[in-house]
Amino acid sequence: MYSYVRKLLGPLTMAVAMIAAVPAAMSQERDILKEVVDRGTVRIAIQGGQPPYSVIKPDGTPEGYEIDMGNMIAEELGVDVEWVIIDAAGRVTALQTGKADITIANFTANFVRSKVISFTDPYMVVGMVFFTLADRDDIQSVDDLNTADMKVGFGRGSTQETLVPAAAPETTIVRFAGMADTMEALDSGRIDASALDNIGTSGILAESPGKYKVLEGRFSREDISLGLPKGDFEWWRLLNIWIRDFNLSGKNDALYAKWFKSDRPKIFAAW
Repeated sequence: MYSYVRKLLGPLTMAVAMIAAVPAAMSQERDILKEVVDRGTVRIAIQGGQPPYSVIKPDGTPEGYEIDMGNMIAEELGVDVEWVIIDAAGRVTALQTGKADITIANFTANFVRSKVISFTDPYMVVGMVFFTLADRDDIQSVDDLNTADMKVGFGRGSTQETLVPAAAPETTIVRFAGMADTMEALDSGRIDASALDNIGTSGILAESPGKYKVLEGRFSREDISLGLPKGDFEWWRLLNIWIRDFNLSGKNDALYAKWFKSDRPKIFAAW
């Protein structure tokens, strides 16, 4: 009888233990919204150096399309913003290490990143382009870059890590900390071209009319989204609803027109 009871209670005891462990496990999950409200600030990771998405002014304060987005989110949460300046690779690590609650940094949602962080729905859809100095008559197309003698530079940890080799597999790749360093290398002739999304590139061209040219073709479709720490469903749900309302209310259209001086491309446009 004792043997029978032990066999019967064994699985039941295990089940009870597993059920008891559930609240303990759940209690260990972060409540980022509560952290933000208790702290009185939302920590937002940004890159800077990517006009008109975001730039750091001489006085150290940021401005741009994504900066306005961050301020709008903070206002609706009823808290202040703490800006966390990162490079391209830091967009992921700032969320993983708890240094940031949100990343708003021309951030493409993809499968590899989604294994370690979360993304909202997109607020913009872009495609990668190549650009170079306008006086480079020897570079007329991406085919001209597809040789080991040509150097294409971009920010370390960006989606260009996989997109550039797919478009120009023979080119020599040079990685930089961010877009500011990349542009300095292009201007000084240390690299021959750079690659960036078409919207970010349009901002660079607008800042320096006639200095650069864009090569024909778009070489990706990229969903630009908010990056969030993995594991807090309620924080994701809240910010995903915010993005939905931002897109549907006309606020995104108005903000885009302010910074990009044109109509916002449709979210689900085919590239």
